[in-house]
Amino acid sequence: METGEEPKLEFFPLRRGLQVLLILLLVQFVLGMYLNLYTDLPKTHPGTQGSYAASIPWALAGGAGIALAVHIAVWIFLTIGSLAMLVRGIMSRRKALILGTSLGLLFILSASSGGLAFLNQGGENRESFIMAIGFIMAFIAYSLALYKVDATRKAR
Repeated sequence: METGEEPKLEFFPLRRGLQVLLILLLVQFVLGMYLNLYTDLPKTHPGTQGSYAASIPWALAGGAGIALAVHIAVWIFLTIGSLAMLVRGIMSRRKALILGTSLGLLFILSASSGGLAFLNQGGENRESFIMAIGFIMAFIAYSLALYKVDATRKAR
């Protein structure tokens, strides 16, 4: 690399990470719809009294079935992946990617909030709606970030 030349950023990890997040979001949505339509959550379980945190290990252990356990596991992967993509977006120093990955994380966390409330407050429609809005907004944010990565990559 010559002096004064801007280093070429490697967009492959960001691009691949965004693709994985989009696939995980689709899997999460399908699992959530299955749970909403075909699974009855018990009225009382760890997390219904006091802290919601107790419901996470209970759900991962299969307390309400394998679908909920997978749904919770995918949520954990989505949260960790969203944080990683935010770091990658910041490292790119591209405003659009920073904005897209920031909004994606925000909407994942919003859907998470709705999901924990859904699990621990009896599955109200409003929590389901919050999860659905969080999903679609995160999907849009990550799709636009992926579009920006592809456009930036092709411009080089």
